[in-house]
Amino acid sequence: MSPALRPVVLIAMIAVAITVLGSTPGWAAPTVDERELLGESFEGRPIHVFHRGDPDEIRVLVVGCIHGDECAGVRIAKRLRTGRPRHFVDLWILPSLNPDGRAAHTRQNARGVDLNRNFPYRWRPGPRGRYYPGRRPASERETRIAMRLIRRIEPDVSIWFHQPLALVDASGDVRMERRYARLVGLPLVHLARLHGTATSWQKHVLRGTEAFVVELPGGALRPRGARRFAKAVYRLVDPR
Repeated sequence: MSPALRPVVLIAMIAVAITVLGSTPGWAAPTVDERELLGESFEGRPIHVFHRGDPDEIRVLVVGCIHGDECAGVRIAKRLRTGRPRHFVDLWILPSLNPDGRAAHTRQNARGVDLNRNFPYRWRPGPRGRYYPGRRPASERETRIAMRLIRRIEPDVSIWFHQPLALVDASGDVRMERRYARLVGLPLVHLARLHGTATSWQKHVLRGTEAFVVELPGGALRPRGARRFAKAVYRLVDPR
């Protein structure tokens, strides 16, 4: 698809969904509800993605955890994975891209790399430490797993959950980001642009798509909070 047409197609998809809703019963069964093994982490832990909903509708990717010590979003991913599928969205849920870091409770993966500095767009070398970007762009298998998935499914919208700043980062389509921020009760804030991030890479490779970061508060996310953030994912693209 031509990059210039993506925003037009995205708007058109929502408009068509509004029309279809008038003739589609609310109890209509989802077209897809499946789990796929994308690959394994460096230490051999499985990385799964869950695909739910209607493949013909607006495509949304949700990533619950990329930093192993910022994994409250996994509970949101679980809520989206186990709740009732919606027929107005093609939803892809990746609970954790960094299972090794989550097991060790470290930001980095098992090789000491910050995955959100390892994507190829605007990558630059850096010293070892908390934000180590790796020896080269996309050096990490977890990064490559995410890149393959994003290139394959071409999400219209991607939401990456982080912690602990309690905000929505205004880095792209501010209207969409502001709407999500209002739905979950977080401020919309312009954060400094970083090198080698997942969201900037997607927007560079898939022009006209939207990818943004939601910074959850620190600590564990209560079930009520998980429901609120999960519901907001649906409401963000619900044409009703």
